[in-house]
Amino acid sequence: MGIYIRNNRYYFKKEIHGKKYYRALKLKRGQEALLSARLKQVEEEVLAKHFGIPYSPNNQISFLDYAEKYLNAKKNKKRWERDKQSLLKIAECLGDPSLFRIGKSHIEKLENFLFSRNLKPSTVNRYFEVLRHFFNLAIEDGYLSENPVRFYIPFIEDGERRSLATEEIKSILESAKFIQENSRTQLQSIIYDIIVFALNTGMRLSEILNLKKSYIRDDVIFYPISETKYKRRIRSQNKKVKTICLNSRAMGIIGKQKSKDDFVFPLKWRDPNVIRKTIARIRELSGVNDFIFHQLRHTVSTLISSQVSLATAKTILGHSDIKTTLKYTHPGIEEQRRGVAKIEEYFDVLLPK
Repeated sequence: MGIYIRNNRYYFKKEIHGKKYYRALKLKRGQEALLSARLKQVEEEVLAKHFGIPYSPNNQISFLDYAEKYLNAKKNKKRWERDKQSLLKIAECLGDPSLFRIGKSHIEKLENFLFSRNLKPSTVNRYFEVLRHFFNLAIEDGYLSENPVRFYIPFIEDGERRSLATEEIKSILESAKFIQENSRTQLQSIIYDIIVFALNTGMRLSEILNLKKSYIRDDVIFYPISETKYKRRIRSQNKKVKTICLNSRAMGIIGKQKSKDDFVFPLKWRDPNVIRKTIARIRELSGVNDFIFHQLRHTVSTLISSQVSLATAKTILGHSDIKTTLKYTHPGIEEQRRGVAKIEEYFDVLLPK
């Protein structure tokens, strides 16, 4: 038996009757205090596998019991409610097995179960993302030695992470304007205004729907961070504020709204899901079949990054990490043409034609 370190991580090696077993201990340098307990657990697992003995660790715990521990540990996270609903849906499929018994067959069963509910690939990815974090915490707590979701390959999410081309924006605006002029609902009567406002501010849909007049001073919105995402769980002591500058077009949109309360946009329901049917209608009229509202935010990020700077886009979108802004930036053919034109302009002096 031996322990070795590779890339600052601990690994276990054991030879039994000429057969070698290798296991990752899931520990890094600095976590030596956990090494003894983890080593004992992995060694028992290897011995049980070699001799064909059912492995049942002393610290076994059921899926639902650990789900309760997981949610208690994550209760101050912004996606607590989503994680709770996801774990309940997973338990509906898997039942309440012991954590250490969950394997590849359970993962395949869960994937088939989720698709049988007509969920999109992107939604299935979110479930497995929650499950991956769930098992990683179980490993840290010593209930598992490896993550059963570690080899799961997420689906490609087409049409979500991209910016809109100029012609697509034009078609979407024309469709939204037609719907607003022939509105049948309260939301349809301001849908064009909401889309124009999103294109001029880069704000999320939930932020726009819940925007209040009291947040606005002159041409700047001072948006409390705790209010920037729908049903977001934030510690009460978090007093951070996101600042959003308004241009003249955005100010004009605010000025024409006829809301009777503190909210800018006059709506009875402010859940982002209320816009789904209207967005589906815009897709139908515009011909942009993969259009979703969040693409407007990606479009704004791409435009600001190409015309001003990536750092400015990060500030306007309110990202805490510039890596997130990079995910929102998708330079297309037009941006690339402008880029190579700039290169040509720069070298005109040095490279005679």
